[in-house]
Parts: sequence; structure tokens; C-alpha cells
Amino acid sequence: MRTIKLLATLQQIDLELDADRRKFAENKEAMTPPEGLKKLLAQVKAAENEVTRWQKERKLREEAVALQQAKIKEEEARLYSGRIKDPREQVAVQQHVESLKRHLETLEERALEALMELEKSQATLTQLRQTFEAQKATWMTRREALEKEQEAIVAHARRLKAKRETITKQLPAADLSQYEAMRKKLGGLAVVKLNGRSCGGCGASLPTSVVQQVQAGEMTKCPICGRLLS
Repeated sequence: MRTIKLLATLQQIDLELDADRRKFAENKEAMTPPEGLKKLLAQVKAAENEVTRWQKERKLREEAVALQQAKIKEEEARLYSGRIKDPREQVAVQQHVESLKRHLETLEERALEALMELEKSQATLTQLRQTFEAQKATWMTRREALEKEQEAIVAHARRLKAKRETITKQLPAADLSQYEAMRKKLGGLAVVKLNGRSCGGCGASLPTSVVQQVQAGEMTKCPICGRLLS
């Protein structure tokens, strides 16, 4: 097989390998959790903290209610025990009981407020978790598909590399070195097809002499872009 044909085959293999690398990199990027999912997770964590805060606050307020109720019960027991003989002391204790009850109402309102806030925060957490799990499931399904695609890309690239090695072993070292240098310089495209009388790389119309050299299988470069023509 003539050198130019080997290089053209090598160029096609390298283009496929380049495409595999790009696709592999794109898939790898797509496999990372999306920003929207990360933000949702952060919102779930914040909602969990909010639920915990209101659980603690509710407990504290209910304990305050229970303590106030115990104080009222104690004072009422003292008031109605018959042990207080002094009318003025009885009035004072009665007033104290009434004051304790008024404060109890405030404490009960605060306890109810904590319960309502807890229920609201729990509802928010439930909604966020459902949204997060739904989006996570969608992403995981996509990730699994990408993982399979990555495996296929790796297998394809492995086969291409084996073919590439076979081709490079048949090429003269100088020609292979020139090809590699041109690939690096010309954006990965060192060998292009002759399309009629036009260069398949830059599209320039080529002189008849150049076309004839290419058709004869000679190592010929496009006089405009410098790529090898096949």
C-alpha cells in the first residue's frame, strides 16, 4: 500500500479517535451532578435544619407550658387547701394564680406557633425531598446511560488504537513524523481528500499538475493550506 494511502487511513483513524476523546470528555462532564441538583440538595439540608430547629423550639415551649401549669396547680392547691387564713394573703395568692394563668395563655400561644411552624417546615421539607429525589432519579438514569456509552467509546477507541498501531508499523519513520507534526500544526487534519479539483481541507481549486500528482499516488501537498492530498 502506498504511503499516502496509509497516511489517509491513519488520518481517518485519528479523526475517529479525536471524536471519541471529545465525546468521552463531554459525557464525563455530563455525569457530574448538575448545579440544579446541587442547589436542591442544599435546600433540603437547610429545610432539615429548619425542622430540627422548630422541633427543639416546640419542645422548649411545651416544657415551659407544662412548668407553668404545674405552678398554677401548686398555687391553686395552696389557695384551696384551707391553710391560708389571712384574707389579704388569700387575695394575693388568687391574684398570683390569675397572673400565672394569663402568662400561661401567652406560653400556650407560643407553643401553638411553634407547632404550626414545625408543620410548615416539615411540609416544605417533604416537598423539597420529593423534588430532589425525582430529579436525582432522572439524573441517575442519564448517568447510567452515559456510563454504558463511555464503555462503548473506550472499547471503540481500543480497537482503533490497535488498527493505528498496525498502520504506523508500515509507515517510514520520517513520513510518520511529518504527519504527526502536520496534525499538530493544522488542527488535527494533515491528510485530506481531493474533491474533483478542489482541496478537501481548504476548498481551494488546484492546478492540473497537482491533481495529476495526487491521482498518480504521489505525496502531494495543497499549495494553499499545506495539507497532504489523497
